[in-house]
Amino acid sequence: MLTVDHNELIRCKILIDGLSQRDVAKDLGHSRKTVAKALELRIPPGYRLSQPQPRPVFDPFKYIIEAWLERNRTARAFKGQP
Repeated sequence: MLTVDHNELIRCKILIDGLSQRDVAKDLGHSRKTVAKALELRIPPGYRLSQPQPRPVFDPFKYIIEAWLERNRTARAFKGQP
């Protein structure tokens, strides 16, 4: 994964210095696909989880918390609040 600094360095070397994508990939040790992605995306994408994190401590109590939240929503509705 590229850091923001490397992304900016790739963009500067190609767009300002006029180097080719192949030369920049060779100089910085990245693949040409990575260099192409850095040019395509002005702001690098953030970290994305492929699957949600397991919550073994939270899961047994999840239904209790959801019941409290639902009770809270209905209690507010009776008091005339949205």
